[in-house]
Amino acid sequence: MQYAIDSRTLGPVNCYIQQVTTTGKLELEVGPAAGGFVTADQRRVIKAKIKSRSSAANSDKKRSSQHVVPLNYVDGNFVFRKQELDIHEGDSLVFHLETPKSPAFAVQGRIGKLRFSSANMVDKAVFTHAFGFPGTYEWVDANGSGIGGVVTVLEHTAKTQSDATELMKTMENGVLVHIVGDKVDPAEITITVGQTVFFAVEKSSGITITDASLVEKSVR
Repeated sequence: MQYAIDSRTLGPVNCYIQQVTTTGKLELEVGPAAGGFVTADQRRVIKAKIKSRSSAANSDKKRSSQHVVPLNYVDGNFVFRKQELDIHEGDSLVFHLETPKSPAFAVQGRIGKLRFSSANMVDKAVFTHAFGFPGTYEWVDANGSGIGGVVTVLEHTAKTQSDATELMKTMENGVLVHIVGDKVDPAEITITVGQTVFFAVEKSSGITITDASLVEKSVR
């Protein structure tokens, strides 16, 4: 279920964003995901250095940036394009793969003692998912914290040009679900087919955003 909602398995309809809050050597590992686990013999590693904010150009010192990690899927393997990432503390890393035929992938990284992973989101992390089909989606934390919520996706038909314009505007607007510790706000939301939900995670024990049906299957 590559397109199911699951932060452990990233694909074309979702992405994982992680803000880096410390300086030091960054190591990222990306590989095929199976329930959130990266196969050891298929890992791909990228290394970079997280610089202090004070070393940024004057115009950038007070402004954090987002960096899309240059990831592709070529000839059956995940590969990093050679690209210098000029990353400073406070910047965010964006992991997303647009190739429809690529398998779902997992990502994890470390900067000194700091660890982060889309399968264990702790702080300053965002998981996004674009909902392409109507229905009611219950999500939970596959790591067992007990938190969760419901996303109801409605399908709207545009009967006039005005309806179509309004619908397109709605689809362009994302909806935020804010998770702080074990608190979810809001726990229930209603959106339109095509909209994206942003799950922002702070101060958690290490959670996932996973379709409840996937967790039920895994424990049978």
